[in-house]
Amino acid sequence: MSTSQAEEKQSTTAAIILGTVGVLSFIVQPGLVQGFVTEYGLSEAIANELAFMEMIGIAVSTILTALIADRISWRVQSVVGLVIAASGYAMSGWAAGGDDLALARFIAGFGSGVIISISFTVVGATSRAEHNIGLYLVLLLIYGALGLWAMPSVLDAAGFDTVFYGWAITCLVAILSALRLPVSATEGAGSQAQRQSAAPARAPLAAIALTMAGILVYNVSVGIAWANLFLIGVDAGIAEQPIANALLICQFTAVGGALGAVWLAERVRNLWPVLIGTVGGAGALALTLGQPGFVAFLLALIAFNTFWNFGMPFILGLAAGLTPSGRMMSSAIACQMIGLAFGPLAASALLGGISSFEPVKLLAILTMLTAMLLFAWPLARRETV
Repeated sequence: MSTSQAEEKQSTTAAIILGTVGVLSFIVQPGLVQGFVTEYGLSEAIANELAFMEMIGIAVSTILTALIADRISWRVQSVVGLVIAASGYAMSGWAAGGDDLALARFIAGFGSGVIISISFTVVGATSRAEHNIGLYLVLLLIYGALGLWAMPSVLDAAGFDTVFYGWAITCLVAILSALRLPVSATEGAGSQAQRQSAAPARAPLAAIALTMAGILVYNVSVGIAWANLFLIGVDAGIAEQPIANALLICQFTAVGGALGAVWLAERVRNLWPVLIGTVGGAGALALTLGQPGFVAFLLALIAFNTFWNFGMPFILGLAAGLTPSGRMMSSAIACQMIGLAFGPLAASALLGGISSFEPVKLLAILTMLTAMLLFAWPLARRETV
């Protein structure tokens, strides 16, 4: 292994670890939203608003980080982000469901967004972007599976405050990984040169715009669904622990989806994986319509989460391939986080005026299919390049 390859492997490993820390609470968001309802006695609409506050914090910081790019050391940005996230988690524990919780969730999200943006930018600038994104998803899904499965028991035994304090400590420990990142894109010049020599010329503006819009809309759909899956199960009359078990199972099958993406990343083009991630995801969400039994609910979760995590590396790979340097990844992550933020907000708006989850489900399905329409031309163009 050459020196440049060893350096890329080190920085990629650090970025993958940081990316997982960046989504500590988002990846277990169904359990988090349900915990706001059961532990703090908040309404479903307010619980979704709290999810929105965290996600809008992530979205704002990913936009700012995209604008800053590498003008400030990636290490410095990551360390600052980790400290801010730790402060937000600590404040969340201190707020204990009170009026300051919304602000605390925003601060935690803001710090997390910096970490997520930097980690994805580092991974997206490597010579094997889709492959490395898949590996990143494998790690966070294993954490998410164990976290969702254990959350009801942990909340009963230790309380929500302890969970928040534990996340704060994790962020501070992760500073060790942040110090192993490259200082900037120029430090990884070897991998950048490889990518530029292999990548096509910069895509037309229309392809860039449609790709970014597709990433935004796709993640609105994911945000709507992911924040409410636990509540949708409860609304269908399924007990909390079976729902937690179903979420555990779907997280492990999603690991299989991400591993499938890792294996296929250098063997297939993006068209079929993106179709599976969008149209397949919409079909999975359709299984939750009405009052599904446990088996139908379990199948819906397995299909949705597996298709999501199989398709996502290829969807983000579209952004990485828009320019020879792969530097559009930071903008794509900003679009992703904006979508994930406004998904729960849209769900909250619908839930505030009705008592049924059906419009929420239908909106998630419609936005998922719309994303595929937006991806259609950029995908067709890439297939012919």
